[in-house]
Amino acid sequence: MTAPAFDTAKPFDVDFYASALKAGRYRHYKGKYYTVFGTVTHSETEDIMVLYAPEDQTAGEARLWVRPLFMFEESVHTETGTVPRFAYIG
Repeated sequence: MTAPAFDTAKPFDVDFYASALKAGRYRHYKGKYYTVFGTVTHSETEDIMVLYAPEDQTAGEARLWVRPLFMFEESVHTETGTVPRFAYIG
């Protein structure tokens, strides 16, 4: 079986991926901290997803998570008001 050919009609847009979301450390509105590695594309839907990992996990339980970009960037309603689901802290 051969790998599918790269679609040159749809070139890789480095600028889009660089601007979609800043990599770094984020705080979830519930208080935990996460490292965001960047964005990736869902293979079937081509939705932009955020690739991230919780900072408080041990090596034995290490996992990577993905979440749709629109969900990662959305605001949530709390008892104290509307806040970002994830806030960039550096």
